[in-house]
Amino acid sequence: MNAPRQGLFASLLIVSFALHTFLLVIATTHQLNENRASQGQLMTSQLVADSLSELEPANTVSLALVANRYATNPSIASIRILDANKQVLATSGMAKTRQGEVFVRDALQNEKKVGTVEITLIQPSIGEILRTQWLAILASLFIHGLIWLAYRAIARPTRSEYLARINQENHLKHEIQRLTQALALEKQNTVTLVAQAQQQAKVQPKSRIEKASTDQQINLDHQTVALNIQFYDPKQLLSSVNQSVSVPYFKLCQLFLDKSIDLCAKHYQLDAAQINVVQEFNAEGATLSTTSEHPHALECLMMIGAVFQLLADVLYKRYREDKRFALQTRGAVASAVDAMQLDAIEAAKRLTQHLHAKEAALHLNHEQLKTVQNSYELVVMPNPSSIMTRHAFMINGMNEQCATVAQNLRTEILMGKKVKASTES
Repeated sequence: MNAPRQGLFASLLIVSFALHTFLLVIATTHQLNENRASQGQLMTSQLVADSLSELEPANTVSLALVANRYATNPSIASIRILDANKQVLATSGMAKTRQGEVFVRDALQNEKKVGTVEITLIQPSIGEILRTQWLAILASLFIHGLIWLAYRAIARPTRSEYLARINQENHLKHEIQRLTQALALEKQNTVTLVAQAQQQAKVQPKSRIEKASTDQQINLDHQTVALNIQFYDPKQLLSSVNQSVSVPYFKLCQLFLDKSIDLCAKHYQLDAAQINVVQEFNAEGATLSTTSEHPHALECLMMIGAVFQLLADVLYKRYREDKRFALQTRGAVASAVDAMQLDAIEAAKRLTQHLHAKEAALHLNHEQLKTVQNSYELVVMPNPSSIMTRHAFMINGMNEQCATVAQNLRTEILMGKKVKASTES
């Protein structure tokens, strides 16, 4: 039960300690420069006053004694006393090879220059400054260490939070496994039904997909609306992944979509057959269609898109945690666009291509918009590039009632509750 993002916080503390040490060195260097300037001016003035009587005439012995007395100061690197002709009369210093700041002052007697005094004060290095400030640096390191320990103690999740997280992860894992098993079982049942049909050589009722294919040949009128769901794949992962990975993923997405259709149709008291599956999930996504002539058909279609997006988010997060292939989705609902000679299905596909991950949009006529505008928060699409996008809207949210319905249906699907089917043998 470690605190979250310990590595990032430790990196920030290291950067903070480095900046604190750097600022400490800068402040100390600035203070030392000011002190050195004051000290240099004062010492040159005193040395001039003490050596002035010995410069005219020059008494090198006395000057050397004066220079040696001043050189006992540990901050002095070297001292030179020169006459008016720049000839060296006396030198002294404990560290003549050290670099430092040179202070020069002329010795004047009766407004006549009789000599010059030069004092070089030692300029400490970064290492020397660090050695003088070791206590402050050690205190800073100790404080940063205390902050690190406090973060680990405060930010560490409680046992109940940790157990709740583990339970949630296990629950999601079991949900995905249950849905995968349901997909395999459904596939097996389909194979069995096909075998029985071949043996009996009877004409079976058309499936929803076959009905949708027949409906595609008919020109859809303005009452037809379509829902298109596509994968958001900016890195073109679908083209590089093996079919043994992508096909089961498509089937699992289709299972989510079928369950969303069944539950949403049941909630809005519709026959699930009224929602036509025009295209099952593949690399280009999936497409559904219905007609707004049926009561609540449009609301049902939009709810299917919302519920599937919630399910797709769960699937994406779970698969990404397991380092498995997964893509985020986007979806759009549209009716026919006369100006572009597009039917509802083609319009929905083109509108979806303008969206990013987890986004949803719609393009409906005036009457259809009045049906859904009270349930969904709509905003104008940014940067429209065609007649369709100029009259389309982004779905920015939904009201509390619709959000509750979507969450409940999502939970019901993930919990694996059995839904009664309305098919007849």
